[in-house]
Amino acid sequence: MPIDKIGSSILGLPPAWISRAVSRGGAMSNTDEIRKLLGEPIPRVVDQSTLRPEIAAFFAQGGLLERLRKKLSIFSRKKGGKILPAHGTIASVDEDDNLYVGVDFLEQFGSDEQLVAGIVAHEWGHMMSDLPRGVDWSHLTWDELHSMRRDEEADADGFAGRAMFLMRYSVEPMIKFLEELDKLKKEKTKAKEELACHKYHNLATRIAILRESYEAEKRALETARRIFLQSKDSTGPKVGRVIGDG
Repeated sequence: MPIDKIGSSILGLPPAWISRAVSRGGAMSNTDEIRKLLGEPIPRVVDQSTLRPEIAAFFAQGGLLERLRKKLSIFSRKKGGKILPAHGTIASVDEDDNLYVGVDFLEQFGSDEQLVAGIVAHEWGHMMSDLPRGVDWSHLTWDELHSMRRDEEADADGFAGRAMFLMRYSVEPMIKFLEELDKLKKEKTKAKEELACHKYHNLATRIAILRESYEAEKRALETARRIFLQSKDSTGPKVGRVIGDG
């Protein structure tokens, strides 16, 4: 079933904010202009013919990434662009909906299909932004820019949680991955190797969004089943009853 919005009461966050942290993401947060403005590296595309066979298989026709694309395109009604191997990223998308997947990430974590699915689902959520494209955002203050970006990342997490349920994956491998990333970033920040990252909401909020959106989609499917299917000791849809009651 298509992914719709979750309720605004989740997490006790403001309705206007949480209503966005659902099935749509923010492509603006990954555009070249925004990445340059925030000083982030732009993915460098890798020649697929130079990849080791086991990594090239991810990008091949019928490979895992193509299978995930087919599922996500059904849920989101977006086809997506090219899927490209790259350096300098775990995964990201551009304004043409091209999906860049990090070769180094796949080298280390490619055996965990559920994690790869979660990362791809998050990036797919970035394709569904309702923010206008081609806008010059340089007039925003740093606080405004980071706030907008955090909310866009939250949208993508919300989409990922719902999509993971529909694809029959667990969100827990992705959560574990985020926890490890958060630990590494805090260590680097403490060692003053890099500045604190303002791109995302805090880890607890991201985990809550992933889990709550996963459960929201689960509840939506269970409700649909109760409405359209009779109890397990009988057969046939309840469509006629629903239409009659309506």
